[in-house]
Amino acid sequence: MTVHDSILTPGNFTLRAKWPHISIPSFYRKLPPDVFGGTSVDTPAPRLVRLEFGTLRTETFVPTNKAGRPRTFFQDRSFVRDFFARTGAKPGDVVLFEDVTPYHFRVSLRTAAGKVITA
Repeated sequence: MTVHDSILTPGNFTLRAKWPHISIPSFYRKLPPDVFGGTSVDTPAPRLVRLEFGTLRTETFVPTNKAGRPRTFFQDRSFVRDFFARTGAKPGDVVLFEDVTPYHFRVSLRTAAGKVITA
């Protein structure tokens, strides 16, 4: 199985945690083309991606900007907010995306100290 990673920066947590996100530039080009949607939750992709961290699960997509280019993060920010809260994620930690299928990823966190947090 392939594991992709994303290093968290202060920008992933945003001001007052209103728009948290996990960047996926290392692997968004490997995602199936039908998981890219429009600019908002109102314009989802034809097919969704499942993200799971134990019982925390979502079906989401990769949004695009007004020019139609991928935004390199998954749309469901509430999943990210809950994931950060459950894991205690901080800048410098690494989010791991384990491929289950092209439309399904298990998510975990490797802390800056090297501890891996799974659900």
